[in-house]
Amino acid sequence: MKLLNVKGTFDYLPKDMILRNKIIGILRSNFEKYGYLPIETAKLNYFDLLSYKYSDDAEILNEIYRLTDQGERDLGLRYDLTVPFCKVVAMNKNLSLPFRRYEIGTVFRNGPVKLGRTREFYQCDVDVVGIDNRLIEAEQILMAVNTYKELGIDIIVKYNNRKLMSGLILYSGINDDKIDSVIGIIDKIDKVDKKDLIKMLEDININEDSINKLFDLFEMDLNDLNKLDKNDLMMEGINELLELNTYLDKLNILDKCKFSSSLARGLSIYTGVVFEFYDKLGRITSAIGAGGRYNKIITNFVGDGNNYPAIGLSFGLEPIFVILKMEEVESSLIDIYMVPLDTFTDTLSLATKLRDMGYKVLIEMNKKKIGKCFEYAEREKIKYVMILGENEINSNLYKIKDMQEKCEYTLSYDELIKFLGDK
Repeated sequence: MKLLNVKGTFDYLPKDMILRNKIIGILRSNFEKYGYLPIETAKLNYFDLLSYKYSDDAEILNEIYRLTDQGERDLGLRYDLTVPFCKVVAMNKNLSLPFRRYEIGTVFRNGPVKLGRTREFYQCDVDVVGIDNRLIEAEQILMAVNTYKELGIDIIVKYNNRKLMSGLILYSGINDDKIDSVIGIIDKIDKVDKKDLIKMLEDININEDSINKLFDLFEMDLNDLNKLDKNDLMMEGINELLELNTYLDKLNILDKCKFSSSLARGLSIYTGVVFEFYDKLGRITSAIGAGGRYNKIITNFVGDGNNYPAIGLSFGLEPIFVILKMEEVESSLIDIYMVPLDTFTDTLSLATKLRDMGYKVLIEMNKKKIGKCFEYAEREKIKYVMILGENEINSNLYKIKDMQEKCEYTLSYDELIKFLGDK
């Protein structure tokens, strides 16, 4: 048997987990700051629940890990956190709307593996059901900008509106039954050569005149599109974007946002504003977070005659981790490394006092030589080392070495507490 991980899965040792936990902590803190409440949903679901919103040939269905249990039930591992959220709303009719939720958990996709994209990964989602206006969309974009800023990542927000896209396709003379197919092709404008895009459009029987109109329209900016003789979908999409721009401007983040008429967010569930977040420095070129409005999926899922407008966004833990790992300054979770010289009980007593004050203290228990202890502390980036022999215990004068500054201090207990507090 070869010991190796399944492709696209990873084990994370303490050094990496310290950084990942830091990222999750910042995300959780910001989610709660904006009023989102935590939930946790099941990773294992019925396959028909995971697949209900897609046609049989949808690409995402090929990425679902599908399995059968001992009861021969047709099951699958969740590939996102949106469908489980829909299930929660449908099964809990007593939820007060609007309902804001966040969830941080693992999802699974049997898809391509590349930098920042794995097969078992965390999604960090916030969603709100029960609000249908541009204010919540502006607030979610603001939350994203501020959260990434706290993480140390300056972002560019690309945004668009699916209604506008649909209207532009109709404006090009293309029938409405081909809107979803054309949107899927237009979404590839920044990734695929124009000749290949034209071939894709021809393969679904779009004529040359419509193709030319299509490319002309999707090269225009929002102001130019607003000057056209618009159909209803174009008008609705443009008005929503202009309203959103007003809020973004008042929030002083419009300069971080860029209108992109070809941005579709791939999945057909989106019904209005969509957005993606990119690292301004380009350390990862794909999106590091994304979201949008999906007003129909929960409404159709619940099916009780009420409307359940929803919008949400997802922060990509894996690409964030990759970026921050590039910039990482190594540090340790341990504040103080104590080395007892036949003074274990007294050392444990002192360590307990410091731990009760919030310090993270590691005690050496294998009687390593002092030189090896200092090597260990330096290797593990532990800042302070204390050697505790009988002299230190009896005199209540403690030697503490700052491993970064290469300085040693002899301090009374009160001086030690003040020293650690000042640091």
